[in-house]
Amino acid sequence: MNRDSGESEHGKTEPERAGLNRRQALASIGLAGAAAAAGLVLPGTLSGAVYGQANSGSSVQQSVYGGAPDKIKPKEWTELSYVVPITLAELRAAASLHTDFVYYLTDPGHEGHFIYDPLDSTSPDNTGTLLVNVGGARFKRIIETDFYSVRWFGAKGDGTTDDSSAIQLADTVAAASSKRLYFPEGTYKAYGLLITASWFAHGNAVVENVSPTGNKYNFVRMVGRTGLSLEGMTFDGGVSADPPAWNSSNYNSFTGGLACNLYNSTDIRIVGCTFRNSLMSPLRIEKCSRVIVENCSMKRARGNFGDAVYTVTSDHIRFDRCTAEDYTRIGFVCEQGSWNVSFSQCHASYGHDQSRLYGGGEFNAGFWSENSENVTYSQCVAENNTHCGFTVAPGVNRPYKTSTAPYVLDSCVAIGNGLYGIIASDSKADRFSVTCTDCFVFGSRIGMAINAYHANDTVTVDHCYFRVDVTAVGQNATGVLCAGSDKKATIRISHCLYDHSAADPALLASKTATSGDIVLSNNAKLQLSVDECSCVDAEAALIVKVLQGTPALAIRNCLLQVVVLKDFQEASFDNCRFTGNVQSIGQTAAAGDVHVTRCSVFGGMELTTKGRIRFDSVKAVMTGAQQIGIVRNAENRDILTEFVNCRFEKDIAVSDYAIRIEENGLVKPASLFRGCIFYNATDTATASRTFIWNVQIGTNALFSECYSDASVSNLLKTGAVLSAPAGNTFVDLH
Repeated sequence: MNRDSGESEHGKTEPERAGLNRRQALASIGLAGAAAAAGLVLPGTLSGAVYGQANSGSSVQQSVYGGAPDKIKPKEWTELSYVVPITLAELRAAASLHTDFVYYLTDPGHEGHFIYDPLDSTSPDNTGTLLVNVGGARFKRIIETDFYSVRWFGAKGDGTTDDSSAIQLADTVAAASSKRLYFPEGTYKAYGLLITASWFAHGNAVVENVSPTGNKYNFVRMVGRTGLSLEGMTFDGGVSADPPAWNSSNYNSFTGGLACNLYNSTDIRIVGCTFRNSLMSPLRIEKCSRVIVENCSMKRARGNFGDAVYTVTSDHIRFDRCTAEDYTRIGFVCEQGSWNVSFSQCHASYGHDQSRLYGGGEFNAGFWSENSENVTYSQCVAENNTHCGFTVAPGVNRPYKTSTAPYVLDSCVAIGNGLYGIIASDSKADRFSVTCTDCFVFGSRIGMAINAYHANDTVTVDHCYFRVDVTAVGQNATGVLCAGSDKKATIRISHCLYDHSAADPALLASKTATSGDIVLSNNAKLQLSVDECSCVDAEAALIVKVLQGTPALAIRNCLLQVVVLKDFQEASFDNCRFTGNVQSIGQTAAAGDVHVTRCSVFGGMELTTKGRIRFDSVKAVMTGAQQIGIVRNAENRDILTEFVNCRFEKDIAVSDYAIRIEENGLVKPASLFRGCIFYNATDTATASRTFIWNVQIGTNALFSECYSDASVSNLLKTGAVLSAPAGNTFVDLH
């Protein structure tokens, strides 16, 4: 090789005059060793080396080094006499280059230091880390970082050039060297990319689909990989523009690709990325395990399957602080055999124009888990979705990793989701367990809908807030709507707060409309427990309706109005305060038992059942025509009605009867009164009115340790016959 201007007039360089040839000089600073290793990854910089000075003519380019990773190079390198500036074309075209020099590539994006590797005569030129000149010499980039730059391999990032080949080449080389791949700021048009190395960017680096009419799954893919990461990147699937007006013929008419498609990969971490403008899902995770997605944004998903994130047949997937917005089906989907999936502080907003609006069957929702199990939502928000905020449903294709598919919603918020705030459903008759704690629902017509059809279903709703809203008079509004056809399915609702102030009052009072705070319908046969629930307005009663089915109902510690309870296996009320209009419990076909314990009744109550009725420690205060009315249409010799330690208050002189009992069977059971007090509110004397009326002749009433106001001389009327039965003592209670 020819000597260059770095030689003195005597033919020797300063290191040679000091007893070192160039090879020895380079070896003394580690370059030859690095070349022999072929990887050329140096542990430090060259700035600490001692170089001799060139004698003449050396023109060294002074580069300005920025802070981006591909430009972090010590300035001192270009100040050394043996570092030669050169272009990519010049290096390749040079038939003879000094093999002991360091060559600094000056092409924008390709900048970097290269040295000759004498041990390599076969490796191909890859533009980025290995260059071959026309003489066959291999020059390798000196790399002091754990990454390669995609620009080294010819990617332009100018928003026009097709960078597909350059990016794929860069990825392949980076993966072979166990390096990460860095994308400087820019827009990289590409298609058909297969990720095999970790990618990252600092700044606005966008990979945009250059072939939106190609296979939608093949824009950017990661297949069969382990331990990779994506960080700070933006992936754009290039979906076509929205129609001027949505309708049934165009809501699914889009071209484009999935922004990023992960398949059969493990231990993947995605941080600070944006996935946008996709046909179907901007981010699809299929058959993957142990994937973490943090601080990512998924937006503008289009078509009938326009889900911002679609997780399918995957496990141990975690989403933290992610956002999904502007999608035409669902924000975050968990489907088809997925399990152990968690969402923390994620936000899904603006689900719109799904097929349900145009004659199809798909709904809009913020979060949707189906055919899955062990899914957790913590501090997540679903906002402004046309149909629903959160939906959890095990389905028949769940993975069966647990005996009862568990779902958890903790401290989640559903805001302005038109129809449902939360849906928990096993409509496929497969068991599940749902826990909903400290959640808030605002602005939906149905706060939470629960469908529990399996014997082992358990749904727990605790410390939640439900505000129902309607957009027009005549629309039903329900806080929690329950359905389920299995008698062993259990729903527990406790410490919840309801606000029905925006609902239609006429529908709230209706015995047929589904408006109310807790409503059971659709042939409900489940077990429902309600404890310490109330309304935002402390004076407003919790409105409960059982429109269909035969549930086992247990309500405790509530200010309550039972508008209608048509049928039941059993109905028990403990420490409740009944108020408002007449409570309607049972109907002709009802056969369950009723237990009212430690309750206050302010207003009337109508009970119709073939089962037993027991009032224990109840205070009933009635005005006008209000009464405790009992109707039974079945024959039974047993004592089916009991009043124990109860107090009844009413102005008997104004309106007759505090209690009305109508036994319509041929064989009429007796009614038992023990330790009861009957109080005439105004103390106006009457001999023709009574506290108790047994409507049918032949009905017997037994009294023990009872006391009635002396102003009402006849406690009981049977048929038309007045009497003062034994077991009752007249006293002046005023």
